[in-house]
Amino acid sequence: METEISQLVSRYEGGTLSRRELIRGLAILSAAAVAAPEKALAATPFQANSYGHVSIQVRDLDRSVKFYREVFGLPVFDKVVNPPGEFRLSVGKGTLVLRNVAPYGKVDHFAFGADHFDKAAVTEQLKKMGITLTETHGPLGTYIVDPDGYPIQITASENH
Repeated sequence: METEISQLVSRYEGGTLSRRELIRGLAILSAAAVAAPEKALAATPFQANSYGHVSIQVRDLDRSVKFYREVFGLPVFDKVVNPPGEFRLSVGKGTLVLRNVAPYGKVDHFAFGADHFDKAAVTEQLKKMGITLTETHGPLGTYIVDPDGYPIQITASENH
């Protein structure tokens, strides 16, 4: 952007750009800089661009489904057939997964989605970064653990 600003100022000083055009150009560049997404901090084969779901472990599945539906008005998420002991509710564009699995009252995992997810490339890059994969679930994703022990699923954006 420094190059574009320098060019605008040079054209203004050279008389080929009016004051109004200079101000308009600077305003457009400024707006573009504000609107531009922040660049990823590290090289990665994927850029997390969505938050897909959080999965929690509950003691009584029916009681928990009733609670989240009545208290928060969450509709049933019906894109997948739920395995036994699991129920999915929609939360905006994300999903709340309730799982009847001990120990109860625990976050099972949360998921980040990435466009053009390539499981092999992600796995290779994570290993190069010294991050251990904890488990995998077929082609849908890769699991890792953050520094504090929270399980994270990395998957394609369309698979949450």
